[in-house]
Amino acid sequence: MPQERTVAIVTGAARPWGLGRAAALALARKGIAIAIADIRDDWGKKAAEAIARETGREALFVQTDVTSRASVEAMVKSVVSSWGRIDILANIAGIVARERVEEVKDETFDRLVNVNLRGTFLACQAVIPVMRRQRSGRIVNIASGAAVQPIKGLGVYAATKAGVNIFSKVLAWEVAPYGIIVTVVAPGRIITNMGQESGPEEEAFAAEVRGSPYMRAQRPEEVAGVVAFAATEPGIAMAGQTFHANGGSYMVF
Repeated sequence: MPQERTVAIVTGAARPWGLGRAAALALARKGIAIAIADIRDDWGKKAAEAIARETGREALFVQTDVTSRASVEAMVKSVVSSWGRIDILANIAGIVARERVEEVKDETFDRLVNVNLRGTFLACQAVIPVMRRQRSGRIVNIASGAAVQPIKGLGVYAATKAGVNIFSKVLAWEVAPYGIIVTVVAPGRIITNMGQESGPEEEAFAAEVRGSPYMRAQRPEEVAGVVAFAATEPGIAMAGQTFHANGGSYMVF
């Protein structure tokens, strides 16, 4: 009998050159079928086509608003309908805004919380029943070095990512009886189009780069390798752990 395919959902993978796209590519190169879940219909279809063309693996796109329960549940249902299972969820969809606390507007606060924290929660909640039936699954959530090292202007963003971190650790305990392993990747500074859209930050960026022994920011594919490792390699020994993928800009003992 042919071996059943391994299926991964990667949220936020439509943007060119971002972490999500790089992670989807890294997983596809491991022979995994990729479902891209992203709100950008124009980029998403092209991303799925590019991944399939470059890797020779199956890839599909499902337009998804990660802040909407109905949209996320419909996406999971669509993936299961297409491929019958979900082995990996990589929750990479996220946004950033650099504003001092006293300047943050309600709309910015709500958007950061809804995309970064609620979006992660909804996707996890939607895939758990599928993985529970399989008695196996991997969930990789994305936190941030900003949740560990204070960076001016990232207070609300950091709070959402700290929330993702502790949420993931609680989730790891809750789903362990079903054979599901949850891990977290906490990147440092990455050169992505999302980072470039977060506003004037040359001085802060230079300070972050100086904090790395390599004196440069990371490339998306470097962090994507950590995401792919977390999604495919660790056994139960790594459950609930946070992988600090920061280029050595801070080191956790």
